[in-house]
Amino acid sequence: MEYKVDTLIVGGGISGLSAASLLRGDWLLLEREDELGGYCRTLRRNGFIWDWAGHFFHFRDGAAEQFFRSHFAPGELVEREKCTKILYHGQLIDYPFQTHIHELPEREFLSCLADLLDRSGGADTGSFLDMLYERFGRAITEAFLRPYNEKLYACELSTLDARAMGRFFPPAELSGLAAALRGAETVSYNSRFLYPKGGAGAFIEALSRGLPPERLRTGRALVQVDAMAHLAVDSAGDSYRYRTLINSAPLNRFLPLIAGQPYRAFGETLSWNKVLVLNLGFARKGPMTREHWLYVPGSDANYYRVGYYDNILGSDRMSLYVEIAFASDAAVDAGRELENALSALHRQGLVQVDNALVDHEALLMDPAYVHISTESEAAVRLLKKELALRGICTLGRYGGWCYCSMEDCMRESRALARRLNGAAQERAS
Repeated sequence: MEYKVDTLIVGGGISGLSAASLLRGDWLLLEREDELGGYCRTLRRNGFIWDWAGHFFHFRDGAAEQFFRSHFAPGELVEREKCTKILYHGQLIDYPFQTHIHELPEREFLSCLADLLDRSGGADTGSFLDMLYERFGRAITEAFLRPYNEKLYACELSTLDARAMGRFFPPAELSGLAAALRGAETVSYNSRFLYPKGGAGAFIEALSRGLPPERLRTGRALVQVDAMAHLAVDSAGDSYRYRTLINSAPLNRFLPLIAGQPYRAFGETLSWNKVLVLNLGFARKGPMTREHWLYVPGSDANYYRVGYYDNILGSDRMSLYVEIAFASDAAVDAGRELENALSALHRQGLVQVDNALVDHEALLMDPAYVHISTESEAAVRLLKKELALRGICTLGRYGGWCYCSMEDCMRESRALARRLNGAAQERAS
């Protein structure tokens, strides 16, 4: 069947649903999975609450925070001051590393401090790796920043742009180091965060409850787009003639669907990693009772991050997520990675050997972290302009191929919805 619709939304994650919740007029949303939410989904089982990955809501913009809070009744959210550490050679160091080098053994501290004082401090040009050495010096870079980020991105840091993490990368200001030496708390972009008691997916459930269910089509993958004709076809064989298409699906999947256009070449500049998320539920609490998540740079564990849902929600059994990154073309054996992760958790003292694993779930995010290179950044910028000429807006972390927060996705979707609403009002007047 063919449908006519003002706005066709591809992807039912935070970006797509935020746009849908604010659009006036005629729209339809297609989601390839049977459940809305994208990576912002929650599994609730055996008394455990597990997300697809650690999703915590932090805000700089009051309007975005109000938009989020408005979807919850009083008492449905917890608010936490972030408590994060770095597991460094068996020692817990406060995050960010570069601000807390005074917590290292004296010899390492002096080496890091000397290199920090001697750094070139040049502009953030060249590669991500170049930026680390220039901004933080050799000792800090090689102690934590390089091994951790290579583990996170599963690639050579020299292939990434200096601005690969944008505004989210903590600086190394001597004033911050001095403040930390005096015992002051480090303030970062997500020092405080909100989290639904029902898991991150509770926000998706709240968003979708306010939308007409007949406009939300799950289990419908986009299979073809004729950008010139403004025509899209889904996996059920239905077609949609649209005025505007909002894409929040990953660009590496979306671009090959555009028929008769040279957009596939843009896709050749894109690269990414994939992340295996192991959600683990144990019989009782563990030794970490305050921490919300840990950064783990060492090669003695397959994971780069460990997070504690029980410490966030105040539950009486340890509930962890561990994240393990792979190159996009790597084979992933979830069973073997689980064995390796449990062994490392025991070895590092994060889980007692006699604390029984009650339940677990393995989830693969592919793509997970996009790789932002100078070439991909230029290509995506041009691509967005080209697609906009054909009535296609592509946004969000994966549709926009960028490193951004959930707040950024909401704000971008809200701005686009306002623009489309204004254009529709002009046409009607």
